[in-house]
Amino acid sequence: HAAEPGPLTEDLLHAAFNHAAAAFDPSAGGFGDAPKFPRGHELGFLLRYWARTGATQAREMVTVTLDHIARGGIHDHLGGGFHRYATDARWQIPHFEKMLYDQALLARVYLEAYRVTRRADYAEVGRNTLDYVLRDLRDPAGGFYSAEDADSEGEEGTFYVWTPEQIVEVLGAEDGGWFARFYGVTAEGNFERGTTVLHVDQPLEAFAALKETDPLVLRDRLASARERLLAARSARVRPHRDDKILTSWNGLMIAALA
Repeated sequence: HAAEPGPLTEDLLHAAFNHAAAAFDPSAGGFGDAPKFPRGHELGFLLRYWARTGATQAREMVTVTLDHIARGGIHDHLGGGFHRYATDARWQIPHFEKMLYDQALLARVYLEAYRVTRRADYAEVGRNTLDYVLRDLRDPAGGFYSAEDADSEGEEGTFYVWTPEQIVEVLGAEDGGWFARFYGVTAEGNFERGTTVLHVDQPLEAFAALKETDPLVLRDRLASARERLLAARSARVRPHRDDKILTSWNGLMIAALA
């Protein structure tokens, strides 16, 4: 039932924090069970709550969640930006639709988290999300489109998923082999028809140590490989784009860019 209107007090902030803490998933980040939404508004609130109260738990809930969604399949590792939600509790398999408001809220919270932590990876995710919007959702006359659909060619996710063979075809055997290992692409796949949604099982530093490779060299190789795969992906049939320009969602996007 609708809450009674009343004064806005500090108690309400503590109640909201307690509500988030009770629903928080410490192992994979986020709140509640599957399906899992990234809930950018809530993460932004928790950063402000930490700044106001010094409650380190609030900050940790944000960083754990941002770490997991950045590595998960809900994050478009090639094109930047985020899908709408994950169908599982570990962020691996998304519902592939991409919404303008999620890009705005998540870009903003990654950039705010960068300001708090000075972690370069957060700044990079924020920038890549903004790059995606500027590249794929911008109207030439000004303003931003609302969304991109989940499906193309009559199948959900077709535009986004890969097989090891497709990756080797673009990158060659050597580069394709370690790219597939880093992004969890296997012969069985983690999605339909033996395909894989790209995701990162272990942080780059840990993977580099395992492969006895300099992390900076690996970072550059991965960036180069992602560019080549993005170019190959752009030749696929794109999902339908919803070209409505909604004032409120554009306001969120402009705020994130600012």
